[in-house]
Amino acid sequence: MSRYLKLWRVTLWLTVAGLVVFAAWAQRADPDDPQNIERGAELLRAAIAARGGERYLQFKTLRATGQYTPFDQGMSTIPIPFLDYIVYPDQGRPEFKERTEFGKKKKDRRIQVNFGNQGWVYDGEAQTLKDQTEKQIAEFLENLTYDLDRLLRGGWQEPGVEVRFWGRAETRPGERADVVVIKLDPQRSLYLMLDRFTHLPLTLSYEKPTEKGLSKYEVRFFQYVTYDGVKFPNIVDFYRDGVQLSRVNYENVEINVKIDDSLFVKPDSIKAFK
Repeated sequence: MSRYLKLWRVTLWLTVAGLVVFAAWAQRADPDDPQNIERGAELLRAAIAARGGERYLQFKTLRATGQYTPFDQGMSTIPIPFLDYIVYPDQGRPEFKERTEFGKKKKDRRIQVNFGNQGWVYDGEAQTLKDQTEKQIAEFLENLTYDLDRLLRGGWQEPGVEVRFWGRAETRPGERADVVVIKLDPQRSLYLMLDRFTHLPLTLSYEKPTEKGLSKYEVRFFQYVTYDGVKFPNIVDFYRDGVQLSRVNYENVEINVKIDDSLFVKPDSIKAFK
């Protein structure tokens, strides 16, 4: 999950626009021009610098609070408060760890914890405490692959990953954004749209298979705010096939905070939750 003063020039347009379809309104760069490989890397380095440079790359933990709003058939429902803890991998901690808590009262509280290829879920309404299924863990790890911070903080430089300047896409009449394609493997490519002036990410788009076939996903980033030297989007919207699924509205973000490992340990029983 993640948190996010002034609406950037494309914000309003993107909020009401449909899913990004590059072919319809883009200036495509020459895919055979080798200079576009270096141009793509330059743009990603500019995005990293805009987010906070080394400060952005080096923080090890994150704690955030905010509101999560599910959408039903494109319509917003009741926002739910959340608290998110993340511990990023390093030499001493090889596993990515995340604990997300939804709700505040015991009866409506829900907690999801993931660490490495393990995880568990507490459901206050159902009064259950269960290990995550293999499918749930696989979905979490797959979604992590498409996470913007994971990509910018090193994912784009992993072996086998290719980046290239894709071209420019229109955000509204007379204004265009730079687009970088990040090719994870022959079957998976992501398109990252960057503001040409601030270099901050505007959208991240990709396709992936679902039970109903291939779906197009888009994540939109608005209202960047600086927390302890690092810029985070204050609002993050999630879309599938042009229909909004959810919104994350961050209220506060703290980095390099102490996070106790006990938060990720599955309790012996539901009595541990108060």
